[in-house]
Amino acid sequence: MPDWKTTYAHFLDTAKTSYTDNEQRGDLLVQGELALAKVTVDVASNDITNIEREEELTLYFQMKQLLNILRAIYNNQFDMQPEKEDALVAAVLYFVSPFDAIPDDAPLGLFDDAQVIDFVHEQLASDIDRFHHEM
Repeated sequence: MPDWKTTYAHFLDTAKTSYTDNEQRGDLLVQGELALAKVTVDVASNDITNIEREEELTLYFQMKQLLNILRAIYNNQFDMQPEKEDALVAAVLYFVSPFDAIPDDAPLGLFDDAQVIDFVHEQLASDIDRFHHEM
């Protein structure tokens, strides 16, 4: 089984080559919102521990920020450097894909997603701050 960094690199290549137009990014935005709604259901569930809930809440809030930025880019309200946009798109692709380093329906299936989202969130920290100040 590949690790999340190797799998993320694949999604980054996909973002660079296959998600370059606005229509594709709009579709990805919808998929991201739907996947985020599933995390909301998980967080509200009584079937997870408080530690899992805390991890999923962190994932939720970081992913929500990334989706808000992607929406602003989609609506031509925010600009980022192309390589940072690619990282953003790759993170959303990773999040919505059920087939990544740890399949999402497996136990701890969101663990690798959380690592990728946290990694990209840190890479984009200055853009996230700028987004919050400009919007």
